[in-house]
Amino acid sequence: MDTREKILQAALALYNQQGIRTITTRHIAAHLNISPGNLHYHFKHTDDIIRSLYGKLAEAFDAELQKTAALETVDMDTIGELSVRSFRLVFRYRFLFLHFVEIAWRIPWIREHYHGLTQRRTREFIRIFRRMIRSGVFRQDLPDKIWPALVKQLFIVADFWLSNNELTERLSEKKAMVAYKKTFYMMFLPFLNP
Repeated sequence: MDTREKILQAALALYNQQGIRTITTRHIAAHLNISPGNLHYHFKHTDDIIRSLYGKLAEAFDAELQKTAALETVDMDTIGELSVRSFRLVFRYRFLFLHFVEIAWRIPWIREHYHGLTQRRTREFIRIFRRMIRSGVFRQDLPDKIWPALVKQLFIVADFWLSNNELTERLSEKKAMVAYKKTFYMMFLPFLNP
């Protein structure tokens, strides 16, 4: 693993443990036992590290969605598996989700990227949903305007469920994954064929 990747992995661990307000590039350098100058050779500012970690998360989510879209058959088991893999990513990059609004205001590039990303992913999910309608998983009697609203609900739960868990139930990662999957399934329930 090269120095840049080591910095990102150390930053991810520290941000997940202590949040973004207390961890500086000096903390990350000390954690890695390298000089701040060496760290700054790779990343000038803390925000550059956060932006890189966000980019890694976005790429990982893209890969998961592409895997799902490439499957011959997409059913509710497929959606359940995608939700579990998505939750694992959320938990791995949990500092981003727990501080997402603050990060998006602090780093405008992330806010703009996320906006474009949600538009693209909405189109991708709607294509998957249309396949599920054609295969008889979803009801065919619903208006098209329903599907973007469902995607928006999915984003809200996926992006902010971890914050809700922190403020309410405080479930462990394993129990949280079970609850998250159940919540996702319940959102799909009204759209399923009997």
